[in-house]
Amino acid sequence: MNPGFLFYVPPAISYQLSAISYQLSAISYQLSAISYQLSAISYQLMCYAHAIAFSYQLSVIGRRPR
Repeated sequence: MNPGFLFYVPPAISYQLSAISYQLSAISYQLSAISYQLSAISYQLMCYAHAIAFSYQLSVIGRRPR
C-alpha cells in the first residue's frame, strides 16, 4: 500500500473544505462590519448625548436670574 494514499484528499472533500473556509471568512467579515456599525451607532449616541447636555446647559444659563 502506498503511504502517500493516507495524505490523499479527494477533490470533492477539498472543494467542500474550501467552500466552508470561504463561508467562515464571509461570516467573520459580516461580524466585523456589524461591530463597526455598532461602534458608529454608539459614537452617534454619544454625540447626541453631548448635544442634549449642551442644550440643557444653555437652557439653564438662559433661565438663570440676573
